Amino acid sequence: MKNTHLEHLEDNILNDGSQGGKEAVAFLRSLGDMLDQGAADARVTVKWDGAPAVICGINPDNGRFFVGTKSVFNKVDPKIIYSENDVDRMYSPGQLSEKLKDAYRYLSKLSIPNVVQGDLLFTNDKYEAVIGGDTCIAFQPNTIVYAVPKDSDIGQKIDQAKFGIVFHTSYSGRSLDAMSASFGDINVQGNTDVFVTSS
Repeated sequence: MKNTHLEHLEDNILNDGSQGGKEAVAFLRSLGDMLDQGAADARVTVKWDGAPAVICGINPDNGRFFVGTKSVFNKVDPKIIYSENDVDRMYSPGQLSEKLKDAYRYLSKLSIPNVVQGDLLFTNDKYEAVIGGDTCIAFQPNTIVYAVPKDSDIGQKIDQAKFGIVFHTSYSGRSLDAMSASFGDINVQGNTDVFVTSS
């Protein structure tokens, strides 16, 4: 099973109208009950709203580092990037191709021993904004604007970084086309150029 799409809870309302709204409320009530009971195996994660989805790591088919979008799992003509030249060959010039080049450039320098998936948070599109009187580092990878106080620990890391990503899925299997997904904390360490978080 591949992680090709995750929905936000509020999307239930847009997708299924009043029935979706009822399901969202029922889910939140159930979540509240679970947390009140202190379930030992309970796990709640944050779904960051980044774009595009980035899949990267060591391809078990050939032992080489790669990056790509969800198209790495295409049954026909998968788009697996092993170099910045591959981006030029597979994608038209534009914002997506530049982001994929950045993904290859920065993620290839991290120690990613397997295959992981995440959402791109920012490249060179961060900016300063004053929110509630605080100077923040802000970025908008998709529909949501994220803002972090610039003088906080995380704000300083984001301010210094040239690339930001949130990892949420890891894959296992003997070949790329037969991998299965698991969700949770992904232990990939960033560096000063790459801000990495996990949901």
